[in-house]
Amino acid sequence: MTRQELSRELALTEPAITGIVRRLQTAGLVTERKRSTTAHYTAAAFGLRGEARYSLGVRIGNLDGEVVLMDLAGAIVQQKTFATRDALIAVVADLQRAVGLAKIVGCGVATSPDAFMDREQIEPVLGKDGQALFFLDDTEAAIEAERALGIGDTEGGMVMILTDYSVRAGLLIGGRVFRGNHGRAGQIGEMRSGIDGASLNEVATLQSLKSSLADKDRWVEKAARHLHEAVLAVSGFIAPGAILIGGSLPDDVLHAVVSRMSRERDDKIRDLVIAPWIQQIRAATYPWAGAVLGAALRPLDTMALPDARA
Repeated sequence: MTRQELSRELALTEPAITGIVRRLQTAGLVTERKRSTTAHYTAAAFGLRGEARYSLGVRIGNLDGEVVLMDLAGAIVQQKTFATRDALIAVVADLQRAVGLAKIVGCGVATSPDAFMDREQIEPVLGKDGQALFFLDDTEAAIEAERALGIGDTEGGMVMILTDYSVRAGLLIGGRVFRGNHGRAGQIGEMRSGIDGASLNEVATLQSLKSSLADKDRWVEKAARHLHEAVLAVSGFIAPGAILIGGSLPDDVLHAVVSRMSRERDDKIRDLVIAPWIQQIRAATYPWAGAVLGAALRPLDTMALPDARA
């Protein structure tokens, strides 16, 4: 990409882009080539040297987790799973040996609210070699992956809903993740809605799906109805530019829920004058892998770009 293209894409001035590119070139992280333009002049185009640096991304959930090794260009080099603390240690050591610890710029760690390891247990395991650690909620990591590798930044922000053993949401407003008081923004699992007054954790999680496999269609209808009530509540306050759903639901179930939520939206638009501003709900680009990808992206972003989250 040229300086002008990078300026538009990153919403930074061209002098800022020039400084960042110069710094990365000096570190041997960027390649440069000449590219002809429609204006009949040659512009300098820059690209990242994927093999120059790497990062680790770790996702830790209720029962297990996964680790990815990502290169500077955003490509996944290796991906492994683990289910215990000792397995995590072994997997990380293998990936560090694969490229050399000196080339790894840091490790992003995305955790769910019910992760089987907490920060106090994670830091001694992953930070013992002096490696920089970056902790994120899994919803924030999923948003980061969607911005970088999916639909990009959307006008009006983004809502990312994840469902597995609980339901939670990440909110991107004004280019920043909104965390709320004590970081509890987005904990929508206990939200009750509908005639039955059921919570999202009761009707839209893996546990509830497993107990309703005999009538999956009914589960999809009920989960979608309650999830859409949550979407209505959020949309009424922030009117996001995109609403996405991810998590560990089976692909066919996830897409059935998204389809049913779209029907719920259409019904609301017919019945309510105020409803046309409700965004179309869609599946996340990486419904399940988004959290670990976003975790891996964080160290690379921090190394290469000014921190917009400050």
